[in-house]
Amino acid sequence: MDSTFLGVLAGFGLKMNQASAGDQRCFELLNPNTRITELLKNLGALHLFKVATGTFQSPDDIQARTPDSINPTREQIKRTSLEAHQTLMAVNPANVARFKDVTLFLAEDLKNFKNCS
Repeated sequence: MDSTFLGVLAGFGLKMNQASAGDQRCFELLNPNTRITELLKNLGALHLFKVATGTFQSPDDIQARTPDSINPTREQIKRTSLEAHQTLMAVNPANVARFKDVTLFLAEDLKNFKNCS
């Protein structure tokens, strides 16, 4: 699991928690392995999630659905990566030092990509 995915996950956790009433964490991680838990903890994002162990029990009324196929553009991928790292920096100020160079590079790369298009 890389920092981009962790940032997307953290962003989703933030949005879900903001949409809920009170101090409740809405997004649940079921049986995350030690590595994932430690990564989220070290990045200061573990507090955004409920962590549960056990067997997944889907609701009776749930229906399987095949997601629509998505083919993101290179610009969308770059933007998502930049936003993910900015989210990690917003969640925990200690992440600024970790991801400052990455976000500067991604922002510059995205700017150059737009100028060339």
